Amino acid sequence: MTKDKSDEHPLTPEERILAFLREEAQKPVRSDRLVEAVLRKKKERSDVSRALDRLVAEKQVILLKGGYAGLPDKLHFREGMFLSHPDGYGFVVTEGQREDLYVPPGATKGAMHQDKVLSVHLGTDHRGRSEGQVVEIISRSRSSVVGVLHELKGGYFLSPRDPKIPHEFLVVDNGAEKLQEGELAVLDILRYPEPGHIPEGKISRFLGDPSDPSVDTDLVIATHHLSISFPDRVEAEAKRMAREVAVEPSENRVDLRHLEIMTIDGDRARDFDDALSVVENPDGTFQIGIHIADVGAYVLPGSELDKEAFRRGTSVYFPDRVVPMFPEVLSNGVLSLNPDEDRLARTVMVRMSPAGQVLESSIFRSVIRSRLRATYSRVHPILAGESTDSPESKFSVQLRSLWKLAKNLREERFQNGSLDFDLPEPEIVLDLRGEPVDIIRSPRYLSHFLVEEFMLLANRIVAAELTRKFSMAMYRVHETPSPEKTESLGIFLGALGISIPKRKEGKMKASDLSAVLESTRGTPLEKMVHFSVLRSLKQARYDVYPLGHFGLAMDDYTHFTSPIRRYPDLIVHRLLDLPEGRPSGEGSFYPLEQVAVQASERERASVEAERMAVDLKKIRFMGQHIGKKFSGSVSGVTGFGFFVELSDVLVEGLVPFSALNDDYYVYDEKHHLLRGETTRKTYRIGDRLEVVVVRVDNERLRIEFALDQEGRPESLQKVRKKRKGKKNRSQRAGKSRKKGSAKG
Repeated sequence: MTKDKSDEHPLTPEERILAFLREEAQKPVRSDRLVEAVLRKKKERSDVSRALDRLVAEKQVILLKGGYAGLPDKLHFREGMFLSHPDGYGFVVTEGQREDLYVPPGATKGAMHQDKVLSVHLGTDHRGRSEGQVVEIISRSRSSVVGVLHELKGGYFLSPRDPKIPHEFLVVDNGAEKLQEGELAVLDILRYPEPGHIPEGKISRFLGDPSDPSVDTDLVIATHHLSISFPDRVEAEAKRMAREVAVEPSENRVDLRHLEIMTIDGDRARDFDDALSVVENPDGTFQIGIHIADVGAYVLPGSELDKEAFRRGTSVYFPDRVVPMFPEVLSNGVLSLNPDEDRLARTVMVRMSPAGQVLESSIFRSVIRSRLRATYSRVHPILAGESTDSPESKFSVQLRSLWKLAKNLREERFQNGSLDFDLPEPEIVLDLRGEPVDIIRSPRYLSHFLVEEFMLLANRIVAAELTRKFSMAMYRVHETPSPEKTESLGIFLGALGISIPKRKEGKMKASDLSAVLESTRGTPLEKMVHFSVLRSLKQARYDVYPLGHFGLAMDDYTHFTSPIRRYPDLIVHRLLDLPEGRPSGEGSFYPLEQVAVQASERERASVEAERMAVDLKKIRFMGQHIGKKFSGSVSGVTGFGFFVELSDVLVEGLVPFSALNDDYYVYDEKHHLLRGETTRKTYRIGDRLEVVVVRVDNERLRIEFALDQEGRPESLQKVRKKRKGKKNRSQRAGKSRKKGSAKG
């Protein structure tokens, strides 16, 4: 027990608690034992307990998972964004940290998805992950939630439609407003989730009937707090700048309107921020022009447009509409490189050899005039050598020259180790009501690869220029996979007979994985290996230092080519205007570090919103096919079942353990597979099979499958007969859970 230093000045209960934790405790102490340790008399127990509560409230003592108490300066704190999972756990993501912090259920302190939190690292869990708990919520990411109203005992609860918010909200203080069971509504939060308390809120507006497909995108927009309209001051400034900025050559702006410039975009694209031109020189080399909309001429640092674009971070694309970063008068007007219109641009001019080698390059401001609005689908047959009478055929010579150079650039990039997944993207086909009528694989044309190579080239050239001029700028970075992920991937590939080189400190090279991808391309292992490699990679983000791009196998890389829809690209444009050696922070109204963090966060949020919108349409589409059989392949294996991606439509669903009743299945995490204990049947990534659509979960946005021809009662009876003398099912289920096994 901690002794008072003087009988004349006895220590208060608070002082005794702090002294014990500081001087005698070697690690966090259970609160009941802490109270016991500092007691002088038994009748003091309630006083000491209240003193501990006060210290916890004042954050002088941190109360940890399991009732353990510790001092803040002795704990390993981490500040970051909390990313929630529908099952109640989550991860704290901190920029610059090698590994995310896993937070188990019950240790989140009521944190909601994307809240900024303070967490403490407690150790490593049984799976080798860094584990901790949330100790403080610094700021909330949302002030409202969107969900479905449910009546219960005369009151109403709102169930959020975002599966990452696993809380039910009690509807209070709604006055005379009439509520209706099953209606979609927006609830303003009055009380956030806290341990031991039900969160509460007031309905602020109604969205309509969730069965109406036209409300899907409205639901997503409200859930992710996206702004459809712009403030009046922003709209006014956009109109003024569109009217006042002169579109003409000047001393610092080169006139390129004589070039035959074209844009190549999707059939339904409305804003065009990049264009290409090619001229063959007398010496056989080619002059390639990569022309990007000069957004910086209209959006000045610190302006109302700039502040709004910084807040939004990016445009967000949904199956039926776009939430743009700039008002339409700019994004679809003076910024868009529309055909037969003079436009301000930033040009990267590259002289290339016929073999695709970059001989010299320059970056400057320009005035351009696009001569053709080409589309991917109409350019593809020209590149494939097919005859066509489309408007693009007049530019067939230029297009084929560009394609020849792009193929050389592409080949060199993959030789250097750039990763080529070429994963399909879903394209939702909607009717006039917004009802999904088909989900197809978005086509990948040769024209996509052509444009991609020249945009990558421009980004690489600009990144090299930023590195040459400044000590810090704005880069797109993709870091090397963590040693833990590398080791796990190596074990999995090793089980397939595929080896990857072992390098110092577990640091893998992109060329190592590129070789793995190529070795399995076109084989039965392709999908299994490609999915596993993809999931071992980190997420790309923005940073002020050139940390390299692992996936592209590039040392310096940035985003320069899409300033209409990405805020970091606009910052890069501004940095290019600064003289060499000048502090690069002057290229932005906001500190560059703040821009990098904000842009990364907004990108993640927009990806989540876009994914949710697509998932809603997938759920709605598959709900029309309950009981129908589909072919597919296993795309992921977990401790609760495995996921199957369908072949006919680009949809993924879960086959839960409850649907596997022909055996007891064990989850082998290291090898990413399930194995039947008796039949030895395995399910692993890439396996092809037939499934039946069983149900769709609108709340968790999940589609559930069952295996075709499985689930017959007699099949389970056969297994049971083979296992005579062994423990019954309930006994084995308990044992399996302890071992981390799973049963069907």
